[in-house]
Amino acid sequence: MEKVILSIVVFSAVAGYVRAGNCTVLGNGVFEAGCRSYLVCSGGGSNIVECPAQQVFNNATSNCDDPANVARPCGQMIDCSSQSDGRYADKDNNCLSWYTCTVFDEGLATCNWANAVAPPCGTMSG
Repeated sequence: MEKVILSIVVFSAVAGYVRAGNCTVLGNGVFEAGCRSYLVCSGGGSNIVECPAQQVFNNATSNCDDPANVARPCGQMIDCSSQSDGRYADKDNNCLSWYTCTVFDEGLATCNWANAVAPPCGTMSG
């Protein structure tokens, strides 16, 4: 049990450094920052790279790629059209990952909860 807890703590610490863009700790390299972006560290500097539409980050090549060429969970496209906004365990991946169902917010040019986006994409009223 101690090994499992330690692994989770170490993974969480590394993921935190990536989200914060802390290249001093990570060193030079390319680090996944989610399925749609990655962090490039060089000489202590950092740069977050967003993947183009319809592409995801491929750990095997350290570049954005077509989802068909990428391993789970990023390579799997999930249809959220019949689900409410929220976060869901990826049961097809033994709950080792999760996915978030949202809608596109044209005003913010990003994904957002449906109740925070005006129609026709969202359900926000008033």
